[in-house]
Amino acid sequence: MKLRVSAVQCLTGKKAFESAEKLIFSSDSDLYLLPEYFSYSDDVFNGSIAETTIDWLKSISKEKGAIVAGNAVRRDGEGYYNTLYVFHDGDLVAVQDKIHPTEGERKRGIRCGEKLKVFEVAGIRYSALICADILYPELCRIPGLKGVDIVLNPVVSFKKSQLPAQEFRHCLYFTRSFDNSYAIVKAGGVGTTFTGEICVGRSLIATPEGIVARYDNEDSEELIEAVIDVGRIREYRKVNYSLRDRNIPAMRELLDGGIEC
Repeated sequence: MKLRVSAVQCLTGKKAFESAEKLIFSSDSDLYLLPEYFSYSDDVFNGSIAETTIDWLKSISKEKGAIVAGNAVRRDGEGYYNTLYVFHDGDLVAVQDKIHPTEGERKRGIRCGEKLKVFEVAGIRYSALICADILYPELCRIPGLKGVDIVLNPVVSFKKSQLPAQEFRHCLYFTRSFDNSYAIVKAGGVGTTFTGEICVGRSLIATPEGIVARYDNEDSEELIEAVIDVGRIREYRKVNYSLRDRNIPAMRELLDGGIEC
């Protein structure tokens, strides 16, 4: 079972839809992932932007007959959430709230998601780790334990970061794929964030066999594509004994501490 997937490294903000459509309609993939906050240029709490974004995702998914996933800020009775909406052939098949909103997001009122979900389309199992969620190895383990085949990772990548080893950052994605036996589609946008900071793409696709596709230019619009062999991933999962032979009592300290959401 094989699937062609695409990370849509589009412009962010007011030109996002035009940029993304140009890239999406230049290809024939089964799945397209948009960057985190790709359609926002200023106020993340502007409900009309969220509504327009969700309607656009639905429309493109139906027109392409494909899976199309992108983020919008969702509001419910308890507050705001950074949420990935996943459509397939025009139908909403999954929503996933960001589990670990950054300190900056939390200060703006974005609340933490409660649970990592798994959804299935055409026999393939998916999950979503939104931006910083990929930095938490204990959270990344959960999709592996649940037999997920492909993880979606929409991100904002800042041009300047306090984190070290920028030139080796892609290695994290191979490590997550290798440790947990799933592919990862990472999509970042190009331009400025809703806070006015410069962001770059750095989009890529990883499998347990390596980084199978990555951006050519972090400052340019690009479509990063690869064919994922789901059968090979599932065969590797069978021999990845670290998903089975786990000393749970020795890991209890992982549950200590944390943030309040």
